[in-house]
Amino acid sequence: MAPPPSAPRAVSPLTRYYLLAYNAVSFGLWATCTLRAALLVILLAPTGHLPAVFGQVFSPLLVTAQSMALLEILHSLLGLVRAPVFTTAMQVASRLLLVWGGALRGPGAQAGDLAFLGCLAAWGITECIRYGFFALQVWGQGVPSWWTWLRYNTFYILYPIGISSECILIFLSLDRAAALHPLYWWFFVVALVIYIPGSYILYTHMIAQRRKVLRGKKRA
Repeated sequence: MAPPPSAPRAVSPLTRYYLLAYNAVSFGLWATCTLRAALLVILLAPTGHLPAVFGQVFSPLLVTAQSMALLEILHSLLGLVRAPVFTTAMQVASRLLLVWGGALRGPGAQAGDLAFLGCLAAWGITECIRYGFFALQVWGQGVPSWWTWLRYNTFYILYPIGISSECILIFLSLDRAAALHPLYWWFFVVALVIYIPGSYILYTHMIAQRRKVLRGKKRA
């Protein structure tokens, strides 16, 4: 599950236009993936064919929405946003492990299918709120108070759903990883171990960000 990075600094007009475009495009991609998945769940749930959701949304999730997050490390390194490089790198690494590392390659088992849907829900809602928030912020016309509330409160529920779903998917991928190579199995095991302190660091970072914003609003 991804932590929301801090707001962009005062930047040049060119950088501002770039960040506006990046966040607007990312919002559009995530909204498309999320709405498509929600519609498929509504249509397929009564028929018992929920596993088919994976095949319909994995490619756009992999190629468009998730892989674009690599740019966020560059944004942090260049100082375009105030997001810490370390937490941003942790965020992106966990996503890439799942989408490129093989943990999302056709969950198959019922627990895996449900965990995949859990990831989709947690990721999709979070990223739509996050990228929409920053697009409005960079645009400079103000962010509605209700959107700000969503931005700094929904992670309390969505983060545990996302992180637990990710761990389940990695755990269920251990047999597949062992069949490929013992080192690949160990890579997944180490990833699971890192998730414990990593999730705590990211969760407390988000709580600290929320407190900082709320303190600023009270002073204002």
